[in-house]
Parts: sequence; C-alpha cells; structure tokens
Amino acid sequence: MKVHIANGDITGNKLKPLDGEVIVWREMYDLGPVSADMDGKKVKNRAEFFERKMGVPAEIFLQNCRWQESRLGKLPKETEITLWFEHDRYDQTMLMYLLKLLDSLGLHTLYMVTTDSYPGIEPFFGLGQLSEVQLASLEEHRVPITTEQVKEGAGGWDAYSSSNPLDLTGWLHQTNCQLPFAKRAMKRHLDYYPSLKNGLNQVEEQAFQYMYDGITSFHELFHKVSGQRLDDGLSDLHFAALLDQVKKGPKPLIKRTEGTLPRYNIEPEDAVIELTYEGIEVLMEREDRFDYTSADWWLGGVYNERGTWRWDGQNLINTQERQR
Repeated sequence: MKVHIANGDITGNKLKPLDGEVIVWREMYDLGPVSADMDGKKVKNRAEFFERKMGVPAEIFLQNCRWQESRLGKLPKETEITLWFEHDRYDQTMLMYLLKLLDSLGLHTLYMVTTDSYPGIEPFFGLGQLSEVQLASLEEHRVPITTEQVKEGAGGWDAYSSSNPLDLTGWLHQTNCQLPFAKRAMKRHLDYYPSLKNGLNQVEEQAFQYMYDGITSFHELFHKVSGQRLDDGLSDLHFAALLDQVKKGPKPLIKRTEGTLPRYNIEPEDAVIELTYEGIEVLMEREDRFDYTSADWWLGGVYNERGTWRWDGQNLINTQERQR
C-alpha cells in the first residue's frame, strides 16, 4: 500500500494522479499551543486557540484532528509513505511532528520529497505552485528517510514544543542537520520572539515599518512581508491574528480604519490599518510593546504573554532573570 501525505489541498489534489492514497494533513503547528505528545487536552487547547484567534470552529478543528490521527493509526505497518513538504517553517514543523508520530505508530517505510526551489519558478513559495506533471517528476527523485532523520525530526519536535525555549536553541547547536531544511526553519522561528529593543517580533517590526512608510492596505502589507519571508510559510490568517493582537489593549499600537481582517470562512473587505502614536513610539524604540499590550500567543510550547523571553538576533534572553 502506498500513501502520500502533503500539506494543503492544492498540492494534495495535484498528487491524486499518482499511485496511492493522498492524505492532506490539515494543521498549523507554526502557531498555537503544542506539546511533545499532543494528547487530547492539548489538542482541545489548540482548537480553542484557533477559534479565538481565527474563527475556526473548535468542533471542526477537533473532528479533523481525530480523523487524520485515526487514519494513520489504521495503516498497515508495511505501508510505503511519501511525505511532501517544502522548506518553510510552516511545513517543517509539520514534518517533524509527523516523523515522530509515524515512528511511534511503527510506520518506518518512509520517503520524502522536500525542496526550496524548482527550475523556472521564482520566487518559489511552495509545492502548490507546481503542476501535476512537475510534481510527478519530483516523485521520481524522492529519497528514503533514514533512522537518523527520524530521530532528528522527533528531537526537533520535542525541542520546539518544550515550554523551555532553551531546549530549542540547544537542539539547534547539537543537531547534525540530517533533515535538509529543519534547522533553517527553526532558526527562522526565533524571529517570532519579541525583540530585546522594543518587544516587536520581526514580522510585526516589518509590518510596522511598512505602515510607517505609508502602506496601510492589509493585502499589500501581507504581500510585502510574506515576500520577504519565504522561509516562513506565513498565511494571511496568521498575519491577521498577529496584527489583531497589537490593536487590542488599553493603548493599541495600530488601528483599523476601514474593512475587516481575514477570518476563517469569511470573505474580508481589505482592511486599512494605521499606526497609532504608541505604535510609532514602539517602532522608534522609545517604548516597549509590552508596556502597552500583552500577547496571548504561543511560540511552539512557550506561552510568552508578557514577553519574558526575548530574541536579540543571536541569543534568547530571559528578561526576568536579567533583572535580578
């Protein structure tokens, strides 16, 4: 029996002509609470997070998670599985999770198609850009996933999902890079920690700078920021949820003057977003983001509500310990 696992319906539909069942893995491990074992309680917490932040109905989220986990659990141990994942943080977190899960289920005949480019396609965002014929050509060059790669992926997932962010930086220093893009993606993940200089993460910083320069359309902002961050796999829903956080609180850092931000299954009217006075002060590094608003947000397994953990571009710093 052959199975193909891919992220995204666009890619999944184009894989259907290939020999074998196609399973589209519908999850977004690049945000929301995660844990090493992803038990029922943690999945429920994730469902509540996605409903709160993006409007994804919790019951739909839970039903999908139960179905896909159950489907893998029913596969015969000798099933030949090909994992189709690109280079970015969105896909690489999913790949690491699946490597750990498949290993725990005793599914060890694994192959991988993973790439960060394709001849003639620039910029390359992902496999969904390719045609059925182009994807089929990649299958011919799939590679077996080794025991060492499975071990590295499982270790990367455990580090990413740990409540102690130093476990991830430790993994980054120790890993031998058996997986082509996992280390690069996890380095990119560190950009999502608030900076030491003003509390904005790098995505927020870029968005604020564009707004300061006069770009206020949500769609244009998303296009500009995501175009600079091809290693992220940043979705418009994720980007909207980040912006939604900083427009809340006693002193919002941005304000929406027109339209609506994207939400699940809702066709938005393009929002017009502007920096507030406080937002400008934070961007100019005269104030700190967390003096104005907290962050109901997860970074892998780390809940960083008050910005305790900061990224200075080289190291993660615990600001509470620093103040002692």
